[in-house]
Amino acid sequence: MNLRRILATLAATTVVAPAVLMSAPAAVAQPAAAGATATPTPADSFPTCTTWTQTPRTTTELLGFPTRLVAGTWSTFTFRTVNISASPLAAIGANADTTAWLEGTNSPRIKITTQWYDKAAKKWRPMPTSPAEFATVARALKPGARSDVKMRVMADRRSKAGDGFTFDYGRFAGKDGVCGHAATIHEYNFVVVPAAPTPKPTPTPKPATR
Repeated sequence: MNLRRILATLAATTVVAPAVLMSAPAAVAQPAAAGATATPTPADSFPTCTTWTQTPRTTTELLGFPTRLVAGTWSTFTFRTVNISASPLAAIGANADTTAWLEGTNSPRIKITTQWYDKAAKKWRPMPTSPAEFATVARALKPGARSDVKMRVMADRRSKAGDGFTFDYGRFAGKDGVCGHAATIHEYNFVVVPAAPTPKPTPTPKPATR
């Protein structure tokens, strides 16, 4: 796990203090103590929030996230949110923050595009490029219910071999005006594979001359 990336991201989303993250398991980071409040960022898509809390009401995970991205080819997966509280939710925010870099380097240099499918509009929409921003992917979620949102990811078609990872971030807005972040954050690793070269057309033989 890239702790520097995680710490920077969590600082941006005010999900968890760095000291809490450092002691968390490698695969999942737990939020800070219940009852703590967080100041919403300007990118918040929940204007009806009256109170912000880190007491979790949701969990998130990515189902079927690819371990191999072929450059220039879409790979689909599912962003799942579960309402683990006894209260109905009025909005669900999601972000699948993905970073990739050339093989053998530490700098993010591969362009990655992530989109989510808006069922109401029947169209693909871009995922926010900052981990501090969230796409509002659902408008209601009953206690115990889950929301599955179709997403897709693609590495630029000119990409060379590389490595990458993504994190799932969730946010919720309760009908009681209380908002907060999902209980867990997971890391998913993948490799980038260059696209197969386009075969050159076979030259048309010239007619024989006499």
